[in-house]
Amino acid sequence: MESEQKNAFLKYEADKWFLRNSQAIKNYNSSKDEVINIIKEYNLEVNSVLELGSSAGYRLNAIKSLFPTKNLTGLEPSKLAIEYGQENYPSIHFVHGTADNLSCLNDNSYDLVIVGFILYVIDRNLLLKVISEIDRVLKDGGVVILVDFFSEKPVKNSYEHIHDLQAFSFKQNYDEIFTSSKLYYLLDKSSFSHDNKIKDVSSDYHNKYSISVLKKDLTASYK
Repeated sequence: MESEQKNAFLKYEADKWFLRNSQAIKNYNSSKDEVINIIKEYNLEVNSVLELGSSAGYRLNAIKSLFPTKNLTGLEPSKLAIEYGQENYPSIHFVHGTADNLSCLNDNSYDLVIVGFILYVIDRNLLLKVISEIDRVLKDGGVVILVDFFSEKPVKNSYEHIHDLQAFSFKQNYDEIFTSSKLYYLLDKSSFSHDNKIKDVSSDYHNKYSISVLKKDLTASYK
């Protein structure tokens, strides 16, 4: 089934997102990156890392500078972001594509998968396929760090940056998809204001995002 939303992001929004955020990417500071801080705090094993929606690979490059990581892969729909990343971070392996098709990556090949702000724009008919692909490439005992919008209930909105084609954003608590399988365990979850990026206990649920840390354990529920 052809996905109009997927095509819209590949053809229009992917490169435009990179261009809109290019200055922030150049000014990236790993000490202020909560994902990096979580990796440090949990002392995660990061010999092999996959980031879905890696942009130009600035976070993966920071991981390489901090940890003895051997295998760094960034999946990214923006060709402009990949070109920038290949020029500036040559040690990172980039894959151009979308998270519903990771067929070029081997089963059980990553200790850590970072999923940063992509699930909310995935077509609903592809969502479980994306979850399945994440699960396929993640090792048993591996960790998923999931960054996405926080929402007290599922919400569907028009995606504001795409005007020529119909596209939507879908806000919900995506960690629940993983934990409901009883094959993933929530280790940590924090919510942040989308405006100032600090931890937030307000009732403005439509302006929050969350970072969830999930561990894959295929046998723990069956003991």
